[in-house]
Amino acid sequence: MSFSEYMAKDRRLALLRFLDDAPERKLNIAVIQTALDGVAHSVSRDIIETDMELLEEHGFVRIERLPLRSGELLIGHLTEAGCDAANGRRRSPVVARPKPR
Repeated sequence: MSFSEYMAKDRRLALLRFLDDAPERKLNIAVIQTALDGVAHSVSRDIIETDMELLEEHGFVRIERLPLRSGELLIGHLTEAGCDAANGRRRSPVVARPKPR
């Protein structure tokens, strides 16, 4: 596994864990980006959107898109499968295996 692949899997795990800790297990993309910056995963919004779409394909999140005058607001909702992946109860080729918290 390349270093960039390792970092992407770790970033997706962090994203799932942030959603798992959030009220109602949902966060908008701006909050996710700020949280990822805080754990040394500073990436563009486009990369986060791509990660969220990949996680949605795997059934770990559901993306809600709300129209705004300036575009749209993306909100990630954690699914039960995503909760299991965030807590090490489910393995995935696109998410790092978590260490115990």
